[in-house]
Amino acid sequence: MMTNSAYKKTALATLKGNWFVGLSISIVYFAIFALAASRMSFDQEDIGSMMKFVGLNIVVTIILAPVTVGRTIAYLRFVRGEKAGIGTLFEGFASLKSYVRTILAYTVVTLLVYAGSFLILPAIYFYLVYRLVPYILVDRPELSFIQVLGESRRMMRGQKRRLIKLYISFIGWGILALLSTVGVIFLTPYFDTTMAHFYEKLKAERPTAVE
Repeated sequence: MMTNSAYKKTALATLKGNWFVGLSISIVYFAIFALAASRMSFDQEDIGSMMKFVGLNIVVTIILAPVTVGRTIAYLRFVRGEKAGIGTLFEGFASLKSYVRTILAYTVVTLLVYAGSFLILPAIYFYLVYRLVPYILVDRPELSFIQVLGESRRMMRGQKRRLIKLYISFIGWGILALLSTVGVIFLTPYFDTTMAHFYEKLKAERPTAVE
C-alpha cells in the first residue's frame, strides 16, 4: 500500500513536462464554472432565492459533468504516460450515449450529496463512496450508469478512511491555495494527478468485478 507522501511524490514526477498543459486545463475548467456561477445570485434573507440558487448549482454541476469527466481523462492520460490537451476537457461530449450516461450518473451522485449535506456526515459518505465515478465512466464505457455507481461503491469499500487521509494530507496546500484563485489553479493539477494515481493503485488492488 502506497503512503500519501509516495502518492504525492509520484504525482509530482508525473507532472514533469506536463505542468503547462495541466495549468491550462485547470484555467479553462475553472473559467467555465466561473462563467456559469456569474449568472447566479441569491438574497440571504430570501429562502426562496437561496433554494433557487442551490437548485441552479445542482443543474450546472450536472450539465457540466462531462467537462469534469474530461478533466479526469486528462490526468489519467498523464499518469499513463499519454498526451492530453485543453480539448480533452470536452471529450465527455463526444457522443450522445456517453453524455447521457455521465449526466445520469452525476444526477444521482449530486442529489445524494446535496440531500446528505443537511446532516453533513451523509454528504461526506456519499461523496467518498462515489468519488471514483468519473474514473470508472472513463475506463468502463460498456457499463450502464447504475453499474458505474455500483463499481465505485465496490472499489471504495473499506477504502474511505484511506481516501480521507489523502485529502487531509493536502489541507496545508489547500489553505495556501485558497488565499488566491491562482493558488487553486496551481494546486489542482497536483491534486488531480495524485487522485489519478490513487485510482490506478486501487484498481490494481481490486480487479474489475463487473462484466
